[in-house]
Amino acid sequence: MNNWNFTGHNKNEVMTVKNKLNNVFKKFQSYSFIIFLALVLGAFFALAQLNKDKPVDDPNVTDVGTNTDNDPTDGIVKVEDEKFIMPIADALNPELVRNYYDLNASLEEKAAAIIEYDNYFFINQGADYTVDKEADFEVLASLSGTVTKVQQDMTVGWMVEVEHLYGVKTVYNSLADVNVAEGDTVAIGDVLGTSGSNDFDPTSGVHVHFEVVSGNSKLNPEDMIGTGIAQFKPENE
Repeated sequence: MNNWNFTGHNKNEVMTVKNKLNNVFKKFQSYSFIIFLALVLGAFFALAQLNKDKPVDDPNVTDVGTNTDNDPTDGIVKVEDEKFIMPIADALNPELVRNYYDLNASLEEKAAAIIEYDNYFFINQGADYTVDKEADFEVLASLSGTVTKVQQDMTVGWMVEVEHLYGVKTVYNSLADVNVAEGDTVAIGDVLGTSGSNDFDPTSGVHVHFEVVSGNSKLNPEDMIGTGIAQFKPENE
């Protein structure tokens, strides 16, 4: 049988090692708690961010996106609270190149709203906007809605029709190309296509012809810009 004898020196060394191990273990326990706490906080903030970025499920709410040139608000607006916007970015300084034919307008304004084509005279039933008659630009949806018609005409170019709440429609023609198809859902400020020129009204240059239709009436778009779609809501709804 072996007898293990420790000198005083060896016993002290053993105690020192034990103390060091105890200190290391205590520090590890302390750091483990800190690491665990950090992981819990990290998971909490990650979940909070996911909930923040979760899209709104309300079908009556439309996110108007990041189109700062045409966005009438800085956040989310209900479709029924939307207001008509210009079909061209405000930042481009759009110019009204041909006005709507208004029976109550002056003789000069009425004359400016008459278009001669193929030896016939036509009154303008919309408003025509341009930048400088030469530069093309993106044509924007004036309100949220559903694209109900997309067609190309040899005389006036591409045309897009969008139906909104309460049966109101907006029409955009003189487009060189389109970005949407029939049945598409668009939000206010979405790009419908690109402006162009046409044979029907060549003096207006590169422009968009914009109409607002309610029932069988074509309204003056200039009167609609900035007003709410809610004004068309039937009284019994």
